[in-house]
Amino acid sequence: MRAVEAARGRGAQAGFTLLEVLISILLVSIGIFGFAKMQALALSDTHVASSRSVVALQAASLAGTLQGNRAYWASASAPASVTIKGSSIANGTGTAPATATSCDADRAPPAPQCTAAQLALSDLQQWAIHMNDLLPSYEATVGCSPGGEPVTCTITVKWVEKYVASTKASVSDSTATGGTRSYTLHVKP
Repeated sequence: MRAVEAARGRGAQAGFTLLEVLISILLVSIGIFGFAKMQALALSDTHVASSRSVVALQAASLAGTLQGNRAYWASASAPASVTIKGSSIANGTGTAPATATSCDADRAPPAPQCTAAQLALSDLQQWAIHMNDLLPSYEATVGCSPGGEPVTCTITVKWVEKYVASTKASVSDSTATGGTRSYTLHVKP
């Protein structure tokens, strides 16, 4: 009788069962899906950070052009606001300014001497072209208080941003998955 019990005990636990293998595969696959989701979120966050950095750098670049042409932006002849969308520019009344003269001194033949207004328009058009190449869905507004001291300008850039949400609950929230973002920079040209 002891020999029969000993034989049963040795043969009963000989290896893994099919159920144990299936549970192991299920757990590993859940881990792999979790890892894939983390990678997707990381990639999305990198894209979001990149677009926000581009906006901040381009706004600082526009601030530099305003500061470089203080004679125009501090004068009463400068528009109170300028809207830039894509590669088009409109003043506060919604009308497009005249076509800019190229004020690039490095080109051949050399460009004629530009007035402060021509330089401002040329700078805005060059900035709009570069910004449109980097972030096509943007809209920028430059609002200044010319004529007074100190002159202050506000640069506001708006763009559409989309990214992957980390939970199902936040996917339905439009502000969590994207939408219009805004960056504002205050400048004293």
